[in-house]
Amino acid sequence: MKRIVSLVGKIVLMMLLVGCGGNGAVSPSGGDIRIHQPGEQILDKSEALRFLEEGNKRFVQDKGISRTTNSEDREILSEGQKPFAVVVTCADSRVAPEVFFDQKLGDIFVIRNAGNIADYSALGSIEYAVEHLHVPLVVVVGHSMCGAVSGALSGGAFPENLQQVIDEINLSLDGSENLQDAIYSNIEAVCTKIRENQIVAATGATVVGAYYDIKTGEVTFSN
Repeated sequence: MKRIVSLVGKIVLMMLLVGCGGNGAVSPSGGDIRIHQPGEQILDKSEALRFLEEGNKRFVQDKGISRTTNSEDREILSEGQKPFAVVVTCADSRVAPEVFFDQKLGDIFVIRNAGNIADYSALGSIEYAVEHLHVPLVVVVGHSMCGAVSGALSGGAFPENLQQVIDEINLSLDGSENLQDAIYSNIEAVCTKIRENQIVAATGATVVGAYYDIKTGEVTFSN
């Protein structure tokens, strides 16, 4: 009898843990969602995009997944990484993709710099991810109130290294007259530059743009 009670207790505990963010975590819209596992290779771009979309919904609704498996994840990841998406975004402290996409260690391959530009360092990192890690999806995330894009739009002078960043952004403004348009133009220009990269094209990786609203926390995906 004691063994039966103990077994029932374990089952109940497992159900509670699952409900708090395991493989069968409850999604914000109801029903179950599938959480990426650190040792799992994802080659389907649509599935990779769903992970990000569902993660952002959880973040916006304050229903983030449980992160009580850090030690287990680290053990698996010590053997190698299998991220399902590359995320290129801004270095702005308010723009942390692991947070607003509600992902864990080893889930996304993150590249951050001022203005989310595709300079040689960013492109080299993307090449590594899509060719050697077989990541099927690259997402370029611009964001509201971007200081780097605002600086480019202002036309001011900046220190030498920052000026190189501003000059790169200036190439993408395409006559934009306001910050919001400039942010979107920069996202699309960076996406185009990444798509035209020979290695990215050869691997067939999909490149999409996205916009992160700092105030609402919501990510809107484009093409």
